[in-house]
Amino acid sequence: MSGIRAWLDTRRPGAPAELRTAIEDALKEAPSSSKQEALEHGTQRSLACALARPGRVRDSAFDLLAADALLTYACEAALESEEPSAALAAILDRLLDRPGSP
Repeated sequence: MSGIRAWLDTRRPGAPAELRTAIEDALKEAPSSSKQEALEHGTQRSLACALARPGRVRDSAFDLLAADALLTYACEAALESEEPSAALAAILDRLLDRPGSP
């Protein structure tokens, strides 16, 4: 996670402290295979947490904000890859759980 944490530190503007904490919590069990996959995993984890507490719950709002930030960061990571279009399409396929996705 230290590599992702260092990469997140380079993002400007930085996330507010409470949001950054929620982002890091979502990334705790993320796979270390790639930055993009870890960020996608964090997105899915944050969304699952938000869905587990429906209604107007402050913690759910932070989970949704964290999911949004993590998905944005995953897209930014995809844009840094050698084939950005393919990487962005792969994110959509995995997050939407489309058949035939990598």
